[in-house]
Amino acid sequence: MGLKPMHAGHSTVLIGHRYLERGFLDVAMRLFVRHAALVEKRDWALLVERLMDRQRIVDAIRVCEIGGVPVPRAQLLALGDGSLQRKNFEAAIRLYELGDADRERWARVVDLLSARPDQERRAIALAERYLVSEVPEVELRLAAAN
Repeated sequence: MGLKPMHAGHSTVLIGHRYLERGFLDVAMRLFVRHAALVEKRDWALLVERLMDRQRIVDAIRVCEIGGVPVPRAQLLALGDGSLQRKNFEAAIRLYELGDADRERWARVVDLLSARPDQERRAIALAERYLVSEVPEVELRLAAAN
């Protein structure tokens, strides 16, 4: 006599929770994803926290999307700050994008990039994307006149 599908899902989530408690994150994640609708928000949040502790950022972001829990913005920004301090621009930019960094952080990135001639294009692209919020009024009037 087999378990009904509803019971099987709940028992799978229960076992996933136990794996999460014991630190087996990959197994817990796989079981939770299989029955995502049955997993409680606190279990998703705990899984995200544990993934972030291991700096498994891609997995943490994916779990946030699947579980409908907030992205750990403060942690992502702190990691981005550390990467920027070490001049690891790729990591800092990626983390700032994931953490939805504020204008001040983007200004620091652009400042550091503009100190290096080989980073000119990247500095301009980031300035356009994150620092130049609107087209100056003078440019709008000139465009309208033409």
